[in-house]
Amino acid sequence: THLLAEVFAVSLLRNVPMVHPLYKLLIPHTRYTLQINFLARNLLISEKGSFTQFAASGGEGMMTILRRSLSAVTYTSLCFPDDVAERGVQDVPNYYYRDDGLRLWEITYRFVKGVIEFYYKNDEEVQQDSEIQKWISDIFKHGFLSQACTGIPQSFTSVAQLVKFVTMVIFTGSAQHAAVNSGQYDYGGWMPNTPISLKRPPPTKKGVANEDTMLETLPDVNVTVQGMATLWLLSKQSSDFVPLGEY
Repeated sequence: THLLAEVFAVSLLRNVPMVHPLYKLLIPHTRYTLQINFLARNLLISEKGSFTQFAASGGEGMMTILRRSLSAVTYTSLCFPDDVAERGVQDVPNYYYRDDGLRLWEITYRFVKGVIEFYYKNDEEVQQDSEIQKWISDIFKHGFLSQACTGIPQSFTSVAQLVKFVTMVIFTGSAQHAAVNSGQYDYGGWMPNTPISLKRPPPTKKGVANEDTMLETLPDVNVTVQGMATLWLLSKQSSDFVPLGEY
């Protein structure tokens, strides 16, 4: 979600002036994106970063994982209701991520729709706005490498299309980010839940692991502390946090 938010933010700063309503709508959701990602590149995945020193993947390995993951990112996967439908989990009981996510998507959608439709009275006005057309074109070319198979729009042809895309941008940087980021320490603060690295390869068959082999496999205290500190920092709420929907 951090890297996707950077795509949207950089294109916004490049192509949309500060007086534009889209800029005013989106900038509160991207205000720290570039700073956070700059710090992540320098402190997490750099040559001397935490991932390079303490994570099993290393910094270079993390970049490989990210490159492979990009191939699975589609517009459908980013639009929460479409993603839920595509994965066939509409009727799975007690799926609170889905239930809460759909509510937040709908609330965000209604808000965005009200703002966008106030400024754009018809599809032609969207088509003729060169600034938002440059915004989406830049996102498609540089964020998604001009891959039409992702389903990312190459231009906006209607008010409805713009509303959905802007909803996705806000949802990705708020609710979706919170879902995948803010609980990291709650889960990973107890190291055996998600060890940052393993000193031995995992067993390949059942019945051979015991307490001794598990203790030999789990990371030492120093690596554990570094991993926990990183998760704590990533999960920490900003001191000037602004709730979703407030400007």
